[in-house]
Amino acid sequence: MKNPKTLIATLIITTGAALFLGGCINSVQENVIDPAFKDAKVDARVGGQSLSGNFQQGKDWNNTMTTPTGLQAFSNLFTKVGGLKKQSALPKQSSLDIGAAVKMDYSDTAKGIFRITSETKLLLTTMEDTVVGKWDDNARDNIGDNEHIISWKRVSTSIGGKIETASFTDGDKDGIITPTPGMDNRVRINLISSENGTMEKTFLLVGAGPDANFDNDSDNTVIEATWTKTKDLVVVGQGAYLDGDGDGVVTDNSKTCVVEAKYSEINPKDRPLVKKVTFNAKVRVFANKAGDEPLTFSYVEEMLSGRINAVTIKNRAGGPEFVKGDTMTVRLATMVTDDKDTLRSAVIEFIMNPGLDLKSDSDDSCYAIHITTEKKFGFERSTEFNFISKSAIPHGQNPTEGTFDGKASYANGKTALLKGSFSPTGFSATYTAPDGGTAAVEYSKTGDLLSGGKI
Repeated sequence: MKNPKTLIATLIITTGAALFLGGCINSVQENVIDPAFKDAKVDARVGGQSLSGNFQQGKDWNNTMTTPTGLQAFSNLFTKVGGLKKQSALPKQSSLDIGAAVKMDYSDTAKGIFRITSETKLLLTTMEDTVVGKWDDNARDNIGDNEHIISWKRVSTSIGGKIETASFTDGDKDGIITPTPGMDNRVRINLISSENGTMEKTFLLVGAGPDANFDNDSDNTVIEATWTKTKDLVVVGQGAYLDGDGDGVVTDNSKTCVVEAKYSEINPKDRPLVKKVTFNAKVRVFANKAGDEPLTFSYVEEMLSGRINAVTIKNRAGGPEFVKGDTMTVRLATMVTDDKDTLRSAVIEFIMNPGLDLKSDSDDSCYAIHITTEKKFGFERSTEFNFISKSAIPHGQNPTEGTFDGKASYANGKTALLKGSFSPTGFSATYTAPDGGTAAVEYSKTGDLLSGGKI
């Protein structure tokens, strides 16, 4: 069984460089003069560079996030509990020490239990197993493998100090973990990993399904699944798989389910610049491990620098649900909490179609790009850029025809404007300088100047 924390962690999506823009905005402030720059001048070259930079950034949409491609198969979260298999009908044998590896303890039979312990030494790990069984007629008869097991526990100790514990206990209040035909058989599973002051705990409540067989996972269920991480006894991470469709279970391998995933972690491993990440999503998990697909998605990361990066996705109606083959907006935004940071905010929006395969970007397409930026300090205070393609841009390809416009605002209250279009036959644009002068240019597809020139 995979650790749900591992599965949850794989849901975290790399947002790409678009979230770390140099400066950005939600609204362009015009005619706001900073006294320190009131006499500053802006030539056409400076203004043009700002606007062309936005164009290049937006054009490179394929290198930013379009749809969540990092979602791994939720159907891997199943409940095949191989540890519940008994090695043999050991309780039927007399109490003895088998090679100092497997020991059977009948000292508590008056309390109604027996105990089997074993130790396995590998090259780098030592495993200790403890099985507690019910001392009843099934334990005393001559029929093999029919004992009622009360609990099972494994402790693995690795060289270096890492300790991993897995324990299986009763989850349906019948006192045993051995499945009984005709009952709603449930088992509580606790997985604990501890190393260098960091401890991760995963809790699962699982069901054996109508066939009362954990080893046949085709109808097994997960009723609860949570994960907690502590560092020196302080909680630094939490996650959970939740029932997303109100059917009472998280996953049921025999039918299609909706799973809601929540995850947050402080100082995530291998991400030294990130203070905290938070992730929420809903995923449809198809029956019999036939795959899964994302339904909703949002992601926020708080950086040590004070910047907050967020990814949100909205459908045409403004809701968070993915809609196959329809228009959706992917929003990559950076907000800033540090007053000393030059950046105030940054936003890139892609108007796109996720195609019919929500787990792959191969059939994605982009229609338009909107970029806004705002800075707190410096001469250039805000920029805005819009691009609209004449036809859908398939993922992995560059636009071939469309229109664009941009605006840059400066600390002296001036603005520069750019507006134009391009096609397979050429490129044309009109530039308005901060002092009001204009210039129009037209180039052929080979780069030759056809008309226009300097302001």
